[in-house]
Amino acid sequence: IIVKYTKSTKQSTIVHQNRKHKPHLPDEKLRINAAGGEVMMPPPPLRMSNAGNNNVIQDSSRLVVPAPGGNPFGGMALAMSRAIGDLDAKVVGLISEPEVDVWDLNHYYTQHQSSPEQINDSEWFAIVASDGMYDVISPEEVANKLGQSLYSDENVVSPLEACEQLIRKATLLWMNMAGAYRDDISTGVSRLEFA
Repeated sequence: IIVKYTKSTKQSTIVHQNRKHKPHLPDEKLRINAAGGEVMMPPPPLRMSNAGNNNVIQDSSRLVVPAPGGNPFGGMALAMSRAIGDLDAKVVGLISEPEVDVWDLNHYYTQHQSSPEQINDSEWFAIVASDGMYDVISPEEVANKLGQSLYSDENVVSPLEACEQLIRKATLLWMNMAGAYRDDISTGVSRLEFA
């Protein structure tokens, strides 16, 4: 996620967000099915419900990875269609090939007809987080928290502490929603400086 922080208003605005690689997406599902894989929707108790939109239910779709003994529901059910690890899922359509987005700051400023004052009033940062974070906390909330930690002159927490607080909050939300189960939760943030 690429975020613009406006210094005068102390507001963070997401300006670019990559696509979530979820098994239910048509192109991802096509590849999974062609490899002999199966996409399933979890039962209602496991469906995420915090973001308040219709995509949340589909965002919890799973790539079914059969157990080595052949039991189709004795293995894993991954909430992503692309991953670096999870080698057992490669045979049912999981790939590690990334999608690369190119985002151009000058194009953004031109498209939004930004004045020199608006350009000088902007700071930029990037967020990387796992689906375990975004399944329970909105990207906007994550961006606002991290933007304040990076740029606010008020007495707020450091970026590291902000990441830790978000991870703890996501952990509690997972516990409230799914009991003992908790997805992987990770997040990182970096300032972006353009020449």
